[in-house]
Amino acid sequence: MSLRERLTIVCLSSQPWQDGMWTNKQHIMSRLAREHRVYYVSFGPNPLPALVRKKLMHATPLRSPAGAVLDPVRYEQAGVTVLEFLSPRAFVRKKPASHPFSIYANFDLRLALLGRFLAREGVENPVIWVYHPGYGAKVRELPHRLVVYDCVDEYTEFPTYKADPGWLIEREAALAAAADVVTTTSVGLFERKRPLNPTRTHLVHNVGDFDHFSRARDADTKVPDEITRLPRPVIGFLGAVSDYKLHADWLTALARRHRDYSIVLVGPVGVGDPTTDVSVLRAEPNVHLLGHRAYELLPGYVKGFDLGVIPYRINEYTTYSFPIKFFELLASGKPLVISELPALRDYYAAARVARSAEDFVSACEAALAEPVAGLAERLKLASENTWEHRVARILVHVERALAEKSAGTGARAGSV
Repeated sequence: MSLRERLTIVCLSSQPWQDGMWTNKQHIMSRLAREHRVYYVSFGPNPLPALVRKKLMHATPLRSPAGAVLDPVRYEQAGVTVLEFLSPRAFVRKKPASHPFSIYANFDLRLALLGRFLAREGVENPVIWVYHPGYGAKVRELPHRLVVYDCVDEYTEFPTYKADPGWLIEREAALAAAADVVTTTSVGLFERKRPLNPTRTHLVHNVGDFDHFSRARDADTKVPDEITRLPRPVIGFLGAVSDYKLHADWLTALARRHRDYSIVLVGPVGVGDPTTDVSVLRAEPNVHLLGHRAYELLPGYVKGFDLGVIPYRINEYTTYSFPIKFFELLASGKPLVISELPALRDYYAAARVARSAEDFVSACEAALAEPVAGLAERLKLASENTWEHRVARILVHVERALAEKSAGTGARAGSV
């Protein structure tokens, strides 16, 4: 996972560090921080702690003589320096969130504040590592040695952007074209983004936290009481319970067919889709929506599952999605039922694949009847697809781009 030199990396994330859902951003940056200096710029409408935000909002931020309000709150997490700037929308709060000036301020003003911070810190020529395409090509206005765009989602298909994606499409095209390295987490994303930068776009698919979720197989890992008291078998889902991704009707069909099953969903409701309605699920007595649980506790919950499921819808968002929970659940050794997600096509043999609600019910029945079938294959596959592997593969492209940039030559597209 090493480069021959220690880099300074500035990550422009698409989520707050502490929003409770560890994704590519936290996994990759925490691992890079073992050998490199990493700044993580949080993202969100209100990134500051509530008490600090309340105090600052009663000040006059842009007129502060010392400029302290414009500086980020900073703290260390997992070796990473997290920067939480006052939400740029605080300065344009008289505009509606949908107003173009408000949208662009969320990115452009944050970049301006970041540039000011980096100059004061004496940070010169870092690697700018971008996750949110809304930053666009303006990231190149920051001092940098290299720009990396790690494309992990099709943002234009998020419910919050889908109604008016034009500005985001333009900004992503500009960002990808300006980037020295573009990495994508699924075949669908690779094929869709490669035309934006044909010579520098690479496929490095998503992976899972093998060591963490292997704890589900440890004898000393405690299963939470809220799981142990449920009737078995327990069919479990990890992740955001959001309508644009999750097939609630498949889960409802399973709950109604098998009242003896306990169906457990561990994750927050409505992330990315505030219109999510879980009333149908809540109406089923054997469906249990537990809400968000801390990442460090998840192996205990998975240990209590008899079967893991990823019943995702197939739509314009999930066509490009490679859920990291796939390898996480494989690492636990539990049998797995998934929907026919295109990104997972190469790994269908490690799970049972459902194409309809009826398929889903039948696949769950079959998996529960043969829980150990394919166990060795599941564990082997999970052990070969870790975050350490993904970081190492991305760094191959980063190192090559650094070398080629120094030599004044071009880069090549492909996958590792």
